[in-house]
Amino acid sequence: MCTVIYYPSEKKKIFVSLRDENPARAKAKKPSLIGDKTNQLLIPVDPMGGGSWAGINNSGTVIILLNGGFEKHQAGLSYSRSRGLIVKELLSEPMPVLSWLLMNLNTVEPFTLIVYSEGHLFQLVWDGQSKHKKILNPSIPHIFSSSTLYDLPSKKIRQERFFNWIKEEHAVNTESFKAFFNRYQDPLNGFLINRDNKIKTLSFSFIEYKTYDGAQYTYHDFADNRSYESTIQFSYQKEELTSNTLC
Repeated sequence: MCTVIYYPSEKKKIFVSLRDENPARAKAKKPSLIGDKTNQLLIPVDPMGGGSWAGINNSGTVIILLNGGFEKHQAGLSYSRSRGLIVKELLSEPMPVLSWLLMNLNTVEPFTLIVYSEGHLFQLVWDGQSKHKKILNPSIPHIFSSSTLYDLPSKKIRQERFFNWIKEEHAVNTESFKAFFNRYQDPLNGFLINRDNKIKTLSFSFIEYKTYDGAQYTYHDFADNRSYESTIQFSYQKEELTSNTLC
């Protein structure tokens, strides 16, 4: 929920999320299918709030959460609902962007959503006062960093490193992304951070989206150093889920 990458290629689209959180927080549940055949979601779940930060549904909508809006904000004492619950709610809607525009967010902490729906890519920002919708070019890569953890100079450095990396010739898969993240050993502003064990990169979500075949969700938990794979097929196909644990 603190770094999001979108990487398109000719036959597939890649969505990446790095979750930076307090390691003392209750351990998240690995991605699994919830809902019924008419509305299935493939998401990891945060047991603390019951929400999620990166998921896909069987209509082919992908939604990934970033904490904060355009700038770092002063957190309030309490909010009406978790931002992660909004991710789950919107993944259950047939028109997630319109539903977000109509949603009352006045008592919700600022957040950013990266939404891919019906071939369109959006950046939706709630800054605590107003909503901002930006249509992005889905044919080029994008990288986003949470404003709650990364200031503007850090964001620019991360962008430069990412765009320099994609100019290199290499396969685009979970292992190449992990190698890229480990290339820059910066515990404060790198891709895999550890800020005095108070904020740490806990997991890596990698969604490989194939337009006609569905999507594969690879989830790596850094705490136990294990990866989990799940697949979802879109609603115009026979839906099934396969799960395997990779050592």
